[in-house]
Amino acid sequence: MPHIVAVHTGAGNCSHETNKLLKTLCKQVCDVVSKLLADGQSATDAAVAGTLILEDSPLTNAGLGSSITDDKKTRTEASICSRLSGFHCAGDLENVKHPIKVVKVMVDATLKNSSRYIPPRIMVGQSAVDRYSMLDPAICQTNICTRKSIKAFHKAEKYFSEQQSIKRRKTGPIEVITNLENKRKEELDLKKENKENKTEAPDGVQDTVGVVCLDRDGNFTCTTSSGGSVFKYSGRLGQCCTHGAGSYSTPTCGIVTTGNGEQIINKLLAITVANKLSQCGDPCGILDDCFVEGEQRMCGFLAVQLEGQDRATVHAHHTLTNMVVGFQSGTMEKPVVRVVTSHAPVFIQTVKL
Repeated sequence: MPHIVAVHTGAGNCSHETNKLLKTLCKQVCDVVSKLLADGQSATDAAVAGTLILEDSPLTNAGLGSSITDDKKTRTEASICSRLSGFHCAGDLENVKHPIKVVKVMVDATLKNSSRYIPPRIMVGQSAVDRYSMLDPAICQTNICTRKSIKAFHKAEKYFSEQQSIKRRKTGPIEVITNLENKRKEELDLKKENKENKTEAPDGVQDTVGVVCLDRDGNFTCTTSSGGSVFKYSGRLGQCCTHGAGSYSTPTCGIVTTGNGEQIINKLLAITVANKLSQCGDPCGILDDCFVEGEQRMCGFLAVQLEGQDRATVHAHHTLTNMVVGFQSGTMEKPVVRVVTSHAPVFIQTVKL
């Protein structure tokens, strides 16, 4: 069976110039991964290779340039979901540039296991780094902050500090006001102060990245990698570490998600989308069907679904400002890369494998 690779760099609020750079990055990943698949590499090895490229780029929120936590450190996470090896993930990895390498060692241990000891599928914290760095010396801890991630951290720190200050003013002791006109004036002044506050909430430029691969043997592998949300709690785990939320694979499709981790985990978004795709409903309304009307949604997904033996459909849908996606099949000379915007948040294309 021919192959296909699909990749996204995260859904968020990116400038025109950043989108151009992300498109170039997507093309690079598709080109490298497609050649590996054409040479007979497994979907897992190829997807990991593509994820390493994303983790090496300061443009993404994976590996280098990952978001900084509330304790002023970087803590990364990643996952591999494969038809052959199942689901593996590692999270809360302090200053680890390539969390996908940690997960790959875990996958290899599962596939090679011949003892009574059952290798773990979920690992977190320093113990994961210490254990698997002995098996792969390339796994190391280093400073992965960038000027961009530091700037985003200070912006978020200022925002949350000011929001907490406003909250204290609203919920603190209230003096008895006998004059109704004075009370009304204070309320108007507070609204004016909030409106004129020029510190914006942290933007969504960086989110989880993902790769979906189908190899010549017909096996799907999905990989995800993330630095989590900026100013997140130390110890917090995102959708990468939840099977069926950040990624999911079946014999006929592979799905990766991006966006607000808590919302994605709560909805088990990847497996929910997979079920809806299999039901052959309206593909343009799949993401909307995952949420109740009026419910907040800040997320997106990329999926590859088999259509018989020689075709596949690439689905991308998000609820944020934009999302850069790319894909390449075995019959394509070069990858297709698109910026899926909020004005047209659904992208669907069927290609020959």
